[in-house]
Amino acid sequence: GKESEASFAARRDKAKEEHGSFFEVTMGNSLSQDLDLTYLPKPDPSIFIPHMSLKYENNSWVQRDAYRILSFALERGSISPADKERCHRLWRDLFGPLFGIPLGWMQQPAVSYQDSTSRPSNTEFPAIVSNGEDNSHDDEDESEDDELGSNVVTEEPPDNKIKHGDLYLSDHHPLPAGTLVSTLYGEGRIVRFRGSDKCYEVDLAYGTGFLRPKTVLSTIQRTEQSAYTNQLRADDGTRLERKDDFLCFGTQSLYLFFRLHQILIRRLNIAKEMAYKVNNDASLATLVEQMKSEPNEDVGRKRYDTYLSLVYMLLDGGHSDAGGKYEDRARYLLGHGGYELATMDKLISHILKNLQSMAHDEVMMNLVSLFRRHYEKGFRPESFKQEAAYLSEGDNMYAFQLCRIPDSDDKVLHLEFLGVIYEDDDQSQNLIEHEPEPAPKRPRVR
Repeated sequence: GKESEASFAARRDKAKEEHGSFFEVTMGNSLSQDLDLTYLPKPDPSIFIPHMSLKYENNSWVQRDAYRILSFALERGSISPADKERCHRLWRDLFGPLFGIPLGWMQQPAVSYQDSTSRPSNTEFPAIVSNGEDNSHDDEDESEDDELGSNVVTEEPPDNKIKHGDLYLSDHHPLPAGTLVSTLYGEGRIVRFRGSDKCYEVDLAYGTGFLRPKTVLSTIQRTEQSAYTNQLRADDGTRLERKDDFLCFGTQSLYLFFRLHQILIRRLNIAKEMAYKVNNDASLATLVEQMKSEPNEDVGRKRYDTYLSLVYMLLDGGHSDAGGKYEDRARYLLGHGGYELATMDKLISHILKNLQSMAHDEVMMNLVSLFRRHYEKGFRPESFKQEAAYLSEGDNMYAFQLCRIPDSDDKVLHLEFLGVIYEDDDQSQNLIEHEPEPAPKRPRVR
């Protein structure tokens, strides 16, 4: 990315401290990675002037690989289910739209798991006949039933079992009309449930579909609306210069997440580049593992997938049983050029720590809801910033604008440190006395 001279000097001194003067002489030029913004899309100066810019390369595949790694580490981590749910909500509401990751794609592993655990055809879920406790009173209950005999009127339940893939669900409750849902074919809105053939009529972005209950993955929570947001937007004439740009405001945790996440993206790009490069480098023929492949198989892709499997094993704690330590195995796969990949576990740990910090920060979650309101209706920078200042509650704030680079698969993220932009009630009273009350804030946990 692009950074200031002071920041670059601090990073150079840190590298010299860790690796010694030999690293400065031989690899010093690799530290200077100043991003040239001459031909890159930039934010409107009237909105903010960036202090730093980060470049994301090969977004179509690397963002999805990064999400798989982070979601795997999140599920394998020792955090509570409630924290996992909060972190996944951040991906659903904020990072998914920013990085171009559809919600339906995020839910694909759940569909694959459901298919892999399907029961044989024409089987039902077993009824619980015992929970392991003492059933000494069962005989008494049976004797009482015998005494009642034919005096009891019984009613057979209706046969409302529907087939759900290879399973028969004993009681399917259709979702009501108007419910927003995520399906295998994208997001949509339920029109009605047809009881004749047990399928949903769903209004999708490209037309109407008739879907089985199995293809409806989950419901989507509606974005919380605010009259204050609508009033500010009505009086705001500012727009983003490009329609496909994204604008958001956040706390320091979000800033740290973007910095660390961009490092993860860069390292995955390095891993794939090295995976293809070592196959054509004769000088590394005796130093790297030779991959066995079929005549038309993509050897570089196979080597990169092997490295991803190694990362998953590292996060799962089983790399020591897979033929040596992670660093040795990565060097054996990708050669000496993959030295930057040696601390992937620490990097992912720091990313998850900041992700969890954002999930517990009520200020940040309020800002995520504000982002969703502008994302669905179109970004209005001035009103966005004004309400973000109200929700910040005195925290240091950052502005972020993500821009797509034309005719490429790359994006650039501009960042600006705004500081404290919150105004107290006495200073802002004259500004809002004729405006609707803003949406209530979430209680902040201290």
